[in-house]
Amino acid sequence: MSRLSDCTAEILAILPDHKCGLHLTHNEHRDYRQTVEAWEEDTPGGSVYWVSEEERKKAQETDELWTLQWYPETPVGFCFIAASSLIAILDRVGQGR
Repeated sequence: MSRLSDCTAEILAILPDHKCGLHLTHNEHRDYRQTVEAWEEDTPGGSVYWVSEEERKKAQETDELWTLQWYPETPVGFCFIAASSLIAILDRVGQGR
């Protein structure tokens, strides 16, 4: 196996199981010139599942936003979480294993 293949396997081992797509984003709100608060208000359904309230506040204070969306079984139902850091996202998905 190549070094890149090894790296890919290690990353997939950290991420949640998904039979369909998985999307990791960083600071997507900035693409629309929004604050984290404005992004949250514009999120469909108006509900963002934050890793914790502390992470929500930290994202707002630092203007840093990571999101992870994945489709565990089908392309219809998905899971979605947000945090101020990639480490907080990965810690949360690691708790489910």
